[in-house]
Amino acid sequence: MARLWWDRLPVVALQGRAGLCGWARVACVGLAGLVGFASALQADDAPKPPQALFTVPLSVVVGEPVKVRARGLRLEGVTEVRSMTAGITTSLLSQGKVGLPSGVPAEKAGDTQVEFELRFTADLPVPPPTEMVIVFVAPHGEMPLRLPLLAPERGVLEVEPNPGFDKAQVLSLPSGAPLSILGAIERPQDVDVFHLAAEAGERLRVAVTAHSLGSLLDPLLTLHDSKGALIATADDGEGSRDPQLDIIVPGAGPIFLVVQDANDAGSEAHPYRVTVESSAPVEPAAAVEPVAAVSFVRDIAPILQRHCVACHGEDKSEGGWRADSLAALTQAGASGAESFLAGHRATSEAFVRITSTDADLRMPLDGAPLSKLAIDAIARWIDAGLPFDGVSADALLIDQIPPPVHPAAPPSYATLPPVTALAFTPSGDLLVGGWREVLVIDPASGGVRGRIGNLPERTSRIALHPAGDRFAVAGGVPGRLGEVRLFALSGDLLRVLAPGSDIVHDVAWSPLGDRLAVASSDATVRIFDAESGSLVRTIPGHRDWVLAVAWSPDGSRIATGSRDRTAKVFESSSGALLATYGRHDAPVRGVLFAPGGEEMISASDAQKWDRWKIAAAAHLRDTHLGGEVFQLVAAGEFFVAPSANGKVHLFKLQDGEKVREYDSGTGRRLISVAASVPADLVAAGTQDGRVVVWKLSTAERVAEFSLKP
Repeated sequence: MARLWWDRLPVVALQGRAGLCGWARVACVGLAGLVGFASALQADDAPKPPQALFTVPLSVVVGEPVKVRARGLRLEGVTEVRSMTAGITTSLLSQGKVGLPSGVPAEKAGDTQVEFELRFTADLPVPPPTEMVIVFVAPHGEMPLRLPLLAPERGVLEVEPNPGFDKAQVLSLPSGAPLSILGAIERPQDVDVFHLAAEAGERLRVAVTAHSLGSLLDPLLTLHDSKGALIATADDGEGSRDPQLDIIVPGAGPIFLVVQDANDAGSEAHPYRVTVESSAPVEPAAAVEPVAAVSFVRDIAPILQRHCVACHGEDKSEGGWRADSLAALTQAGASGAESFLAGHRATSEAFVRITSTDADLRMPLDGAPLSKLAIDAIARWIDAGLPFDGVSADALLIDQIPPPVHPAAPPSYATLPPVTALAFTPSGDLLVGGWREVLVIDPASGGVRGRIGNLPERTSRIALHPAGDRFAVAGGVPGRLGEVRLFALSGDLLRVLAPGSDIVHDVAWSPLGDRLAVASSDATVRIFDAESGSLVRTIPGHRDWVLAVAWSPDGSRIATGSRDRTAKVFESSSGALLATYGRHDAPVRGVLFAPGGEEMISASDAQKWDRWKIAAAAHLRDTHLGGEVFQLVAAGEFFVAPSANGKVHLFKLQDGEKVREYDSGTGRRLISVAASVPADLVAAGTQDGRVVVWKLSTAERVAEFSLKP
């Protein structure tokens, strides 16, 4: 035994050495991991180099010395601005903290700034380069920045003030070369107007570059003829917020080019560059006929609807004056003075008020003053004798303003939009609200079967007709536009309803499909005839946005949920208020009638849904879901609710008993939902632009995909 033991000793020793080496390797790996982890921590904690987000101006015109401001992060530590381009020298002027526009994070606008001066020397090549490279030097690192350069004849700086046609900055286009205008929308409601000489039939391409270069500006571009009449407008371009217009000049005389922010915002962080290119005039026969000087429905009615009707409409008529129809706005108010008098600005009380500098007299009283362009349009309308090209002087302005033709959706999305609206078609396809469109998607694969466009930026809700042959899309642009568009399943546009000046949050078909209830930001629900599109009834009653609307099974009642933290029930035939439920402590985003129509289910940001009797608004029960609830959708004998904790919950309509839940994964914020009993599917949309699909009956995950056309 001893010999055997000794004979095995070298083997055991060898194995021991191997074992020790193995443990050593584990220890070394562990130590390396700890060192790496420590290094990572040190890297995270280590000071970071400066970061420039954008410059003001966005480009530089070669010639005289020019001062440039760069906004970004950690720029207060910059000690040197170094030019890497021959013929250009730089000198640092200042650096430090800078204020942020209201509600804008530092990551977008930059909370630090460097100001430096560029000088051009005799060493600069001719022609000059199209861009230069500068380097910001700081104790904790360096950052290179490329700055576009423009030849002197191809670039011009905006000169203030230029807020209207009478004060437009006069420019001329260089022969055979584009012209770039460098400016900024420096304050809210700012408008920059430029006067360009142009020939009838001349082709012009005008493009605004801002958002894509880091500017906070959401540019709105309009072109006007020599009389100030609108020729063309563009909000967003293809795949970008930066617009572009191609036009043929309609007649002799100048073209007025107008740049403003689409949301009336403005600050030092809102620079832009406008590029204008001209080509030879087309044959006279191809030139566009001159545009009429002023149109009431196109030029005047939208201004009045947006800025005046909220205080001077059917529900509220301050000063005894209404502005929601031509017949009303030409009548005198409580003062007895004519509001609009043909040919006489000075004695038109409404015009006197909108142009007043007295804050107590000026209209709008509580809002920002009208832009110079809006005032100019109203002035031209008065001077022309108050011409009217609408349907009827008694018809509401909102019903006469032509619905807009929205820009096309981009071929692909640069960033994923939140999935705010979903609906299943009878065939089992999934309708998904995208960016300026509804996508028709195969729910099993995420493949796009079709794209339905001509929609505003945001889609709030998609509602399928009870017959399944058409659908309604509610949405708009916050603070600017709200509407409902009706489409056939083929994608053909059938009708535009409920135009307004703020986003529409929800839409619901009546059980028979003959009426539509529309929930809007004006704190009302409007009922429309689905066939004619005519307004049947407006139901007020809330104190804030109406976020959700639903019909009772027999169509006799309408339920609403609001940002005022209440749910209400109204009689649909008269608009009479039947019940107000006030036990929610947060905005109410979903409402459903229980079977029989005598009980309600309402859900809110308080992370729960409540069940209550309509009679006396009596609370019955509530169920907490662990996250804000953004919608309630019926699915046969059940209803589904998406929540911010990443789960969809399925309940019985009859008694509220929970059946199952559908888990999208950790950290998912679910904001929309759709369910189809025939297809046995339920789908949810996420805040970060994804869609998750499960089997309705089993919660088995079917697919998950990004919203990418």
